[in-house]
Amino acid sequence: MSAGFFLIVVIVVVIVVWTLKKGSGTKASDATAEPLEKPEQEPAPELEQKSNSESEPEPEPKPEPKQEPEQEKAPQVASLTEWPEEIAERVQSLAAEQDALTRHRIFTQLTELTYKNRKQPLMRDACKTLSAQHIEAFADIVEPLKDSNGGKLPQVMTFQNYANLLLEDQQFDEAVSVCEKALEFGLDDKTQTGFNGRIERIRAKQQKANSGA
Repeated sequence: MSAGFFLIVVIVVVIVVWTLKKGSGTKASDATAEPLEKPEQEPAPELEQKSNSESEPEPEPKPEPKQEPEQEKAPQVASLTEWPEEIAERVQSLAAEQDALTRHRIFTQLTELTYKNRKQPLMRDACKTLSAQHIEAFADIVEPLKDSNGGKLPQVMTFQNYANLLLEDQQFDEAVSVCEKALEFGLDDKTQTGFNGRIERIRAKQQKANSGA
């Protein structure tokens, strides 16, 4: 073989080798040039926000304190200093007395005295107040009074006098209420029809007054 032919073969081999190296280098550079794809991260699950009403329950309303029913009070009238002296002195002694029968006796004297003088404004006011107090206290008086009277209740003028006084002032419902309380205690006003007949007469006068006759 001639030297020229051998030189051609060497050149061809060099070109082939160079071409192969270039191709492999390009692939390697391409491989390094391509950025690695980052794996997609899954979005963090959203926390469900609970409403304020669910997370913080509203406090239960506190129950309102029960109000005890107000007891019926005796009518407020003039002070003791404005009442006649003999009435004021007896009222003061009544306040200090604890015995039920003694209190009943003082109440009876006071209500009868003021009822007889009811045309006087101060006496009229005193009669209303003392009569209401006597009736209110009668629940504690009724049994001792019955025992002291042989097991029967005597006539108690406070009830019928107070009913008459209220009727004069056209306080019809209040007058009937006094008669009904007398019946509850088993009292008798010593009339033919008793307190039941008295109630009927009061209602008749009330109806007449309402009709304007």
